[in-house]
Amino acid sequence: MAKPVVITLTVQTAVLFGMDAPSQSQVDSCCRLSDDNSGSSPTGTLEEFKSFVFINNNVKWVGVSGDSGYSVAIDSIDYESKSTDVNFFDWTIINGSGGRSGNASANVKNDPNLVNHLDIYNINFSVYNSGNSSKAFSIDPKLAINP
Repeated sequence: MAKPVVITLTVQTAVLFGMDAPSQSQVDSCCRLSDDNSGSSPTGTLEEFKSFVFINNNVKWVGVSGDSGYSVAIDSIDYESKSTDVNFFDWTIINGSGGRSGNASANVKNDPNLVNHLDIYNINFSVYNSGNSSKAFSIDPKLAINP
């Protein structure tokens, strides 16, 4: 049954915020992805995390802090063009709603040709501390269409 899908990025915010110039593997180790449609990673890595979404339905990305006094904002979602994937959305960049707890949301194109394809993209997010300072990071998961 087709439905909207919510993808949740949970971040160990205190650890990540405390790092100076973390490597991508350090950023990834502080992040966990989940969704409300049985998304998973066959290798356990964020880069292989795949959410199954539905044609002509909404996808929403939300950020959650694992620590008191911090928040996570989804700044943008951007399509990462590879030779093996397609963009499931009408935009190459989906901007977040802004603020310390901003989310991003967009509708998947109404195109049955998207079935059996992947959308490789970046989640660009910021971590805010209680003093309103922020640091920006990015991770690189995938979307697939539910048949």
